[in-house]
Amino acid sequence: MKTPFWKLILGLVVCFAFPWIFLLMMPYVSEAKVAPVGYTAEDEVEGISAYPERSTLRYGSSDYGAQVYAAEGCAYCHTQMVRPTYAGPDMWRYGWGGREADGLARETRPEDYLGESFAHLGYQRLGQDLSNVGHRLTREELHRHLYDPRSFDVDSGMPAYPHLYRTLEDGSIHPTEKADALVDYLLSRRKDAKIPVADTRNRQ
Repeated sequence: MKTPFWKLILGLVVCFAFPWIFLLMMPYVSEAKVAPVGYTAEDEVEGISAYPERSTLRYGSSDYGAQVYAAEGCAYCHTQMVRPTYAGPDMWRYGWGGREADGLARETRPEDYLGESFAHLGYQRLGQDLSNVGHRLTREELHRHLYDPRSFDVDSGMPAYPHLYRTLEDGSIHPTEKADALVDYLLSRRKDAKIPVADTRNRQ
């Protein structure tokens, strides 16, 4: 006995609708109203009024750098999400979770992406997670890593990006506007701000 065509269509709709609802719509609705949470005297945070503060999400030409990051395909090999311990060993890797010495190493949260038009969570992790790379490498080191990754690690599988640099007549290497913007963006990757006490209580 053949299955009626409408049942086949209904079955396909159900199979696609449930994952769409539970994996996309429900998380979106639950996090759509996320807003910065103010710090109080109890938090003992100086110079920053709220988590996350808008100004801490920008660094130089980092907005343009985010476009360069996407255009160069960096998200295919790098993530920007420190997973909770039950999902992976990210917090065991020095510097990945933030500033361990200051007690600010932690997994990333939805609030960390406020102010970003697009969150480059990444597709797979062939290279290191970049959530807090702005704390781990200096501007000079980032430029060197982009121009010649194997100068850091001879076994590095990361491709070089010499097209983002220009060689002057004296033989010196200088970054282009794109390279500077990309490095600004990478330096802005610092998702380890202290979680306000009030916010922590609300989530318990």
